Amino acid sequence: MFEQIAPVLAVLDMRQSLAFWQRLGLKLDFADTQDPDRARYAAVSRDGLVLHLQSFAPDQMQGQGAISLRIRMSDMAALTALHAEWAALDVVTAPLAQKPWGTVEFGFYTREGAALFFYIDRPN
Repeated sequence: MFEQIAPVLAVLDMRQSLAFWQRLGLKLDFADTQDPDRARYAAVSRDGLVLHLQSFAPDQMQGQGAISLRIRMSDMAALTALHAEWAALDVVTAPLAQKPWGTVEFGFYTREGAALFFYIDRPN
């Protein structure tokens, strides 16, 4: 029935947000204008992860609420490789660690406060 989820992250500055995600290796899939930096709505993706971005003025952000995403990775090698890549870019704010709830994970927060955590179930 369900094939994919495409969460929409509220952003304050589309140009800055697109640059951030492209720095992390995501590519621009589409934008609602020919000049992506002027877009109000866009999408980026990488290896099956799809994120939509919607631009809001600072006074509009109050009603958007924070979003937290937990993204399951295929295996420990993929998780540790992604962690190493993004830690080298100084993006990771929650280091790779085993958690009491049965996962190994790491994560970070976007400028707007969205939390993204990448995990695998605890290896045996």
